[in-house]
Amino acid sequence: MTYDYIINKTPNMLILIAIYMIFIDIITGYLKAAKLKKINSSISRDGYIKKIGWIVAIIFGYVLDMLLQINTFLYGTIIILIATEGMSIYENLSEIGVKLPFTKYFEKLKERGKNK
Repeated sequence: MTYDYIINKTPNMLILIAIYMIFIDIITGYLKAAKLKKINSSISRDGYIKKIGWIVAIIFGYVLDMLLQINTFLYGTIIILIATEGMSIYENLSEIGVKLPFTKYFEKLKERGKNK
């Protein structure tokens, strides 16, 4: 594999990972809502608006990077998306009863966020 191949394939792979993370977050969110018996269309709508916002941010970063001929905005957006969605997936899985190794750290972060 050459360096050019890696650089040219990386944005596409990151976009696929981001879409995968969004999809998995939606699924785990529904599983959590079903387990807690809190399925609510307005909460779902707000979640979908957030997901569409992420997709718009990816498109914006992609276009900006193409215009400026750099790989900064797209990569930055996708890395933040992957981290955010990853934490959400982790929290959702934890709340539906899946035992995960770092759950206690996420609970501490959640408590800090509520106190602010």
